[in-house]
Amino acid sequence: MLAHTGLSDVNNRQIVSLLSVIVQTPWDGQHSCTAASDSVIPVCTFCEFSLLWYQLSTSVLQFIVPVSESPVPVQDVPDVSLLEARAKNAGGK
Repeated sequence: MLAHTGLSDVNNRQIVSLLSVIVQTPWDGQHSCTAASDSVIPVCTFCEFSLLWYQLSTSVLQFIVPVSESPVPVQDVPDVSLLEARAKNAGGK
């Protein structure tokens, strides 16, 4: 996994796909927030695990996402005139 390469890296695409599947899958567990006796902050294992997962997945996405927009290398930009010529030849026949 390469840092800040976006979805151009195969591993990064797989990681983002896996994170997406995990978010869409129903999670096992029950939400059981109860106030702790010595604190006003509710205690719920399901909430704690959910929070931890989202924090970790956010860190992973921040590692993957490009820092700034990367220009497309010139050699990867298609020559539009060739595509237009092909379209004219295909339409004229």
